[in-house]
Amino acid sequence: MKDLGHGANVDNMAKQFGKDEKDIIDFSSNVNPHIISNLGKYVLEGLEKSRSYPDINYTNLRNNISEYINVDSELIIPGNGATEIIYLLMKSIKKRIAILNPTFSEYGRGAKLNNLEVVDFHLKEENNFSIDLDEIQNNMNRFDSLFVCNPNNPNGKVKDLNELLDLMIENDKLLIVDETFMEFVGEEEKYSLIGRINQTENLFILKAVTKFFGMPGLRLGYGVTSNTQIIKNIYEYKEPWTINSFAENLSNYLFKDKDYISSSKEYYVNERKFMLQELRNIPKLKVYDTDTNFVLIKLEDGESNSLKLELFEKYNILIRDASNFIGLDKGYFRVAIKGHEDNKILIEALRKTLG
Repeated sequence: MKDLGHGANVDNMAKQFGKDEKDIIDFSSNVNPHIISNLGKYVLEGLEKSRSYPDINYTNLRNNISEYINVDSELIIPGNGATEIIYLLMKSIKKRIAILNPTFSEYGRGAKLNNLEVVDFHLKEENNFSIDLDEIQNNMNRFDSLFVCNPNNPNGKVKDLNELLDLMIENDKLLIVDETFMEFVGEEEKYSLIGRINQTENLFILKAVTKFFGMPGLRLGYGVTSNTQIIKNIYEYKEPWTINSFAENLSNYLFKDKDYISSSKEYYVNERKFMLQELRNIPKLKVYDTDTNFVLIKLEDGESNSLKLELFEKYNILIRDASNFIGLDKGYFRVAIKGHEDNKILIEALRKTLG
């Protein structure tokens, strides 16, 4: 099978090195290590419901999401993970799309598989991966929609995109924002564009449920827009019953678990400070600021793939070689922020390896 270049390739790595997958600490996958209480009970409820087909219109699921984000349920398109929405969206928009790189590779892959013309913009490391509004303005005639990840993967910084959205509205272009990691941000309300959904049809937001709630295997995400033509186009292509009964049933509980949500946010606010401070005490590393649940790092000397293999072989730690992101070189890698004890194991292993 084709290697799509993502993290979480634990099984393949374990087989390659003759290790037990259960012994591996996976820092390549950006997932909340905490889970909601009573998960087993909710899964059993979903198992009972799996004896019937899910609601083809996802009415209950959309209502639960609607209550969570305070947006009309008719503007919400659920998907089998945010990735399904990405691919449906690429079938449903005009043929010229710009992408801000480095970023999640499935945007470009989805665009190319659907024969879209891709214009690549580059967030420059020397400018702290900031967005150049003048560059976008000067190239506005080259694209119909612009795809941006906020907070961005792989560097983890959140940006205020209101000025960018205003620019897109002024030029009647579509702004697509992937807010998959937005719940990890301490000041989420300040940066999320969800509050502007009803103001303009020039905005489409992607959300993933299972990153923040620690269950990526559940596969649940959604898109949000007031652009009725795009919604209509997506449903022309969307296959029926792509969301299983387990995910639909869990939506009755996930979004209402306020204690889980607040404690997870608080954990990441504190653990980010710890991780950044400790990582910056290790020689030969350039550590970038982050607002989410992962950290981008650059080796001052050496290649990230060699470091990845050494950490895996000696310490059963898997990191994400980030050199295949557009615009990043062989020195970059990314690590998730996991549970505190696992984070300490990673830091100690990096100290021993780097000096």
